[in-house]
Amino acid sequence: MAIRQYGPVLAIVLAAALAFANSLDNGFHFDDEHSLVENPHIRSLANIPAFFADPQLFSRNVGSEMYRPLVLVSYALNYQLGGYAVPGYHLVNLALHALAACMLYRVLSTLGLGKGAALAGGLLFAVYPLAAEPVNYISSRSESLAALLVMGALLCHARSGTNWSPGALLCFGAALLSKESAAMAPALLLAHDWAFRPAALQVRRHVPYWAVLGLYLLGTGRLVGEALVDAPVRHWAAQCCTQAKALVFYLKLLVLPHPLSVEHQFAASTSFSEGAVLASLLLVGVLILVATRTLGRPALFWLAWMGLALLPTLVVPLNLLVAERRLYLPLAGALGLVLWLSRQQRLPARLLVGAAVGIGFLLTVQRNRVWADEATLWEDARLHGPQMVRPYLRLGLVYRQRGAGAAAEQAYRRALELDPANAPAHNNLGNLYRDQGRMADAEGEYRQALALLPRYPEALNNLAALYSKQGRMEEALELYGRAVELGGARGELYNNIGIAQARLGHWADAETALRRSLELKPEAGVYFNLGDAVENQGRLAEAVELYQQALRLDPGYAKPYYNLGLIYERQGLGAEAAEAYRAFLRLWREDPRFAEQVRQRLAGLEQGAR
Repeated sequence: MAIRQYGPVLAIVLAAALAFANSLDNGFHFDDEHSLVENPHIRSLANIPAFFADPQLFSRNVGSEMYRPLVLVSYALNYQLGGYAVPGYHLVNLALHALAACMLYRVLSTLGLGKGAALAGGLLFAVYPLAAEPVNYISSRSESLAALLVMGALLCHARSGTNWSPGALLCFGAALLSKESAAMAPALLLAHDWAFRPAALQVRRHVPYWAVLGLYLLGTGRLVGEALVDAPVRHWAAQCCTQAKALVFYLKLLVLPHPLSVEHQFAASTSFSEGAVLASLLLVGVLILVATRTLGRPALFWLAWMGLALLPTLVVPLNLLVAERRLYLPLAGALGLVLWLSRQQRLPARLLVGAAVGIGFLLTVQRNRVWADEATLWEDARLHGPQMVRPYLRLGLVYRQRGAGAAAEQAYRRALELDPANAPAHNNLGNLYRDQGRMADAEGEYRQALALLPRYPEALNNLAALYSKQGRMEEALELYGRAVELGGARGELYNNIGIAQARLGHWADAETALRRSLELKPEAGVYFNLGDAVENQGRLAEAVELYQQALRLDPGYAKPYYNLGLIYERQGLGAEAAEAYRAFLRLWREDPRFAEQVRQRLAGLEQGAR
């Protein structure tokens, strides 16, 4: 009895676990940087109440507000349990996906598809390649969490008889706290009653859901207004034209999920007269006409599920024109439609489903490997989208970090060929030139980036850092101030401000900035800089502790040993000073002239000790 009852769920969980077992060691990617890795707010559980009140806590970046408090709560819990050890984050993403697949199984069986067809749907959803992005990309946790809760709301509603369901209302509210796209759920519940219970369709049964949606829109009105009216990414006409093409693109991916990419080759459209737009509208119109004339209400419900799940991203202009993760919830509706039609036509689906599960499993395992790190992900994106700018920007960063300057410059130059007005490409090229000592070229690129995008925090910070290195401290501090206003809570900004203030001899101001930097990003270099600021105010014992903390975080960091040696010398602790200098010389790999000066100090100490 237990096997019959829980066997399907266990089978679905096992299928998901096996399909994504090779994803657990994959890295953080893209938006994970500003919303998770560099987001100081998720590092304390004390911030959890504030997640529900302040959308700015979603990111370290000013202007990247999102109201997704449950996602932030999950990040905070992940961080408390394992810091930034990435397998823990992937385990949560995988668990959410497995639960969503099990929830789909429950929904399918409840809506009349039978245990066999429902199991087939759950298994297909668990291993389907389109689920690879929401599972591998930590920031896509919002997608799977919202989908799980929307399906939970539908399941509770379908089982609630003729009254509204408290469980459905709770799931819907939680879905809205996970991702904005869950706003489509009340329409989905209404479509359910129209399709499966037309005689019992009552307005009062749906009022609570729409009331919660109204309260949500009222509370998030500023964000909605910015996205749709005040500062949309593109004009509504361009959005409609572009997403008309996207509908056909998404249909193709649902049927044939290959090739997959984090950045598909897809261009924006600006006119309804474009051939691709007209053809897409015609095809979608014909499909809708045929479906409404030939299909019954249950089949139309599954079609409505697909359309409603896509509707928020079709209406709201977003930076990314198309994305695989947006098909996560529509995929569940598509599987429901295919299984319903197969059941109605009495097709022998077992063999086909088995083959689909096997092929999907293999493609998903292969796709997980692409998400291993930034290099593999964006090389794959460049291969499948050679005319898209973003892969070259990301690859340029990877090459620069690896010390491959020529390859990085080539990537950035290619990005500028595709989009000459791309400010990030100029900024990143400036960083590369700064690394190479080409300061005049670097300054030119930063200025070009700011000419294209005056409110660009990264370029302001980088140009300020360049000025600071050249001794132009007042100019640097003015730019840092603007960057802080625009860029928000970034540890690197406050660290740079502290360095500039220290070079001016403003040690108290330097300490203030560096302590703020530590709150945001506790790194060894910041502890060292703060130790220097404290030391220059005469607080030697506190400076020693800060240098030692820097070494605890990075035992291979040479500079703190030198400063410790100087302090120990001042305190008459010759043996301790000599040991610190020896440690410095073991680790120092930079200017040999400086190392020679330290050797002379060490020799003097050793001679005095004889």
